[in-house]
Amino acid sequence: MKQKIVIAGIKGILALGFLYLSSCVNESKPPKLLRKPYLQTVLADSATVLWRTENGTKASVAFKKVSDSLWAEAEGVTRKTRLGAIENEVSLHNLDPYTRYEYRIFTDGQALLAEQSYEFRSAANAQQHKFNFFAVGDIGEPLETGGTPDQLANALERERTNFDLGVLLGDIIYPDGKSEVYDQNLFQYFGEVFPYVPLFTVLGNHDWHAPEKNYIQEWKLPHNEYYYSFDYSKVHFTALDSKNGDFYEYDKQVEWLKNDLREHKEAEWNIIIIHHNGNSCTYKEDYERVVKLYPIFEQYGVDLVLNGHAHTYERLNPMNGEGKPIADYIGKDSVYRHPEGFISITVGSGGKLRGVGSDPKPFTPDPENCRHPNLVAKAAHLWAYLHISIDGNVLTGKTIATEDFSVVDEFRIEK
Repeated sequence: MKQKIVIAGIKGILALGFLYLSSCVNESKPPKLLRKPYLQTVLADSATVLWRTENGTKASVAFKKVSDSLWAEAEGVTRKTRLGAIENEVSLHNLDPYTRYEYRIFTDGQALLAEQSYEFRSAANAQQHKFNFFAVGDIGEPLETGGTPDQLANALERERTNFDLGVLLGDIIYPDGKSEVYDQNLFQYFGEVFPYVPLFTVLGNHDWHAPEKNYIQEWKLPHNEYYYSFDYSKVHFTALDSKNGDFYEYDKQVEWLKNDLREHKEAEWNIIIIHHNGNSCTYKEDYERVVKLYPIFEQYGVDLVLNGHAHTYERLNPMNGEGKPIADYIGKDSVYRHPEGFISITVGSGGKLRGVGSDPKPFTPDPENCRHPNLVAKAAHLWAYLHISIDGNVLTGKTIATEDFSVVDEFRIEK
């Protein structure tokens, strides 16, 4: 009996020893990259770099100006995600304005991607007058259900050196915004775009399935991440959360919006980014709570409203606070000099198109929603993104088809 106990004890000790050695081996495993880096909150003199690994406890980034030879190092944090991956997050500080930087990512001191370097441009300050960004929504529809995220990624990659930032206008992940398919439906396609172009995002209705567990865990954004604002050069961007059309924290968000626009009324440009449309001649309804914001947009000098939601492209003539086209600009559909009111553009054509795949209903603008006379300046039903260039008091827009890279719309606003 004693012999059996001794043998059992020895077996137990050996088992514990084996578990200890196994844990040591597991801890020393080289970190495996699961998600390439992507750039967030590139504002003022800072930038945040995120990536995901299978394991690891220490995150760091080596970075330098492209024109320099010496590298600096910034350390960050790691955390385990709900799905078990390790999120690596590193913030870079004291960056010179509007300067190209090169960076490399490290987990547990090991260079990932065979020491591959990436580049990005730090944020522009008020002295830098010219910059470019892309805006597009309704992206992450799977290929097997008719989506084209790969096509959009290819189109953006062709122009990535021309973009200083990118704006994703909601419905980023179909069908229900889950973290489980972020890599499958989004990040796997944009590995040659997101490491180079800083991103700002808003929630769409498909992203509003348990956003605290999903959307909020995937992005690092200013303020409360649902709605926020930021300055870039002489432009003030205000991001809103229209949820399912009824808005997140509606009264609180509207009060915040008024205060935010009031404080930035003198900005050279004020741009709203939001998922749902207000007045529209697409197949979508006019969302009442968006339309109710129009008097605020007019009062505080909003210039441009960018939204997704409708899986098509539509640019409207300048509207007043009542949502009516301003007569002086009707028919002047490409150049607006010293315009009053604001211009609203739907760019829900990033990866899902009405009449294709999981949205098979044929595209025909709903006659009920085309009750607005002279509302539409330009419309095109195809996969496309919007390229905005701002140079001082001139804003130029080009809409690019992602299938053949043709220009399907151009407009210019001069203040």
